[in-house]
Amino acid sequence: MKKSTMTEMASAPTPPPPSKGSRKTLIAVIVIAIIAIAAVAAGVYLATQSGGGGGGGGTTGVTGASSLQFSVDVTGGSSQGTYKYMAKNIGTSSMMIRVEITSADGDVIYIVNGAQQKAWGYSGGEWIDLSDTFSDQWDAWNSTWAGYKGSLVDWTGTGDWTYTDPDGNSVRVYDIAVNPSLADSLFEHS
Repeated sequence: MKKSTMTEMASAPTPPPPSKGSRKTLIAVIVIAIIAIAAVAAGVYLATQSGGGGGGGGTTGVTGASSLQFSVDVTGGSSQGTYKYMAKNIGTSSMMIRVEITSADGDVIYIVNGAQQKAWGYSGGEWIDLSDTFSDQWDAWNSTWAGYKGSLVDWTGTGDWTYTDPDGNSVRVYDIAVNPSLADSLFEHS
């Protein structure tokens, strides 16, 4: 899947507040967007494992980290945007993940809370409860998270990590924090 799909999918679920009948359609669109983003991230991970990255093969603190936070800028082509990833309780069934996507098309937030077995999506000024599809959300985001964490193994522990993805987009991973203190409230909708 092309990188540009991340921006397209991030902007797709932005209709006015849905009626009960259209709410299920909106939830389906958000679920598809999450799975599409996870597939793109997995592709980026696989591409970077074959030689990308600005790290130097040194040992970092991401292996064994219980929490991790970083931002990703994607520039070039039509897939421009900034992504902020946060996770805690990494490697457990209680792992909690938050992804904040900022682009010209608007802001989107995804939260998957393994401790509560709940998931939420935010778009167009509205929170949507995705807990009915928690297993799908968990599978998609846990896989995405594992891909990024695996990519950061080559990070030297300081500075940014940059690479060019298969579509020619410039990807910069920055503001990397290993074992930051992340409040549980970040992993619930407000």
